[in-house]
Amino acid sequence: MVVGDPDKMAQQIIHRVDQGEGPKRMALGSDAYEQIRAALLDKLAALESQKELAYSTDSDDVVKQF
Repeated sequence: MVVGDPDKMAQQIIHRVDQGEGPKRMALGSDAYEQIRAALLDKLAALESQKELAYSTDSDDVVKQF
């Protein structure tokens, strides 16, 4: 099943170009949004799991803020 509407997507791309600003990347379609969100949450979880390691390698004179 196709979720996204190509005409609506094209309209949004043209609108962003005409504005001359906006995000470099756009999530077009709810399926794209959900996939991107899941991938970013996985990356954030991987980063959070390394927080203690990251802070443990700071210089001894750095004030730790957890």
